[in-house]
Amino acid sequence: MNLCVQNLHYCVKRKILLDHICIEAKAGEVLGVIGPNGAGKSTLLKHIAGILPLNVSTVTLDKRDFSQLEPRDLAKEVAYLSQFANTPRISVLEALELGRRAYSGMQLTAIDKKKLDESVTQFELGELLERHLESLSGGERQKVLIASALLQEPKVLLLDEPISHLDPKNQLEMLSAVRKITQEKKLITFIVLHDIQHAIHYTSRLLMLKKGKILHDISTKSLSHSMLEELFDVEASLHISHGHTFVYYGHSHDTYHIHHQHTPPII
Repeated sequence: MNLCVQNLHYCVKRKILLDHICIEAKAGEVLGVIGPNGAGKSTLLKHIAGILPLNVSTVTLDKRDFSQLEPRDLAKEVAYLSQFANTPRISVLEALELGRRAYSGMQLTAIDKKKLDESVTQFELGELLERHLESLSGGERQKVLIASALLQEPKVLLLDEPISHLDPKNQLEMLSAVRKITQEKKLITFIVLHDIQHAIHYTSRLLMLKKGKILHDISTKSLSHSMLEELFDVEASLHISHGHTFVYYGHSHDTYHIHHQHTPPII
């Protein structure tokens, strides 16, 4: 399975938000989309999701043209969770059921209910099912919305800052779950992250956007400090401790400090 974004160009009032973007992605990849504010990260995801207009053949999945699909058919291909998702006045159970509507319509099947039960167990949502989304904490609500997106069984998963409301424990659990599901179900996942530390540890590939252009499209393991400095216009350094890479901005740390601190800071 291959996703192709070909020559995606987008302007608003003569301001270029995406400048002839070209991307190819394959099944099982987690692509971290990183860059400064206003780089075009969210705009890119909205185009792939079909929320913003697409020209013919701009986004294709195994030659299926997203611009030609009806909304219900597109929902079987792509699941999108926005950075500032509105909270509908529905229960957690109803939100999860929405993830199956592209397949079942209004009447859930036994298969749908089985998948719902599996999702409830995986994301530990059993005690929340009868509560309304608006009554949940930001972190709880985010977990429900991600679970609902995955219940669509998409081929392409688009997550825009999905961990912004989660505490550290839930951030790690959510990113681990997304990576595992991507690999097991052979999805293509794009995830916008501002936390470069998480991007390093949970993605297989990095798309580095700045001013609507892709500066670098690399294997995550190939990231260098000079790339980060070019991307964010700030001094950066990468350090390896106990097999893990850590990023520091604006100043350097000597070898003694790196190897003797108990908990390297997460940026």
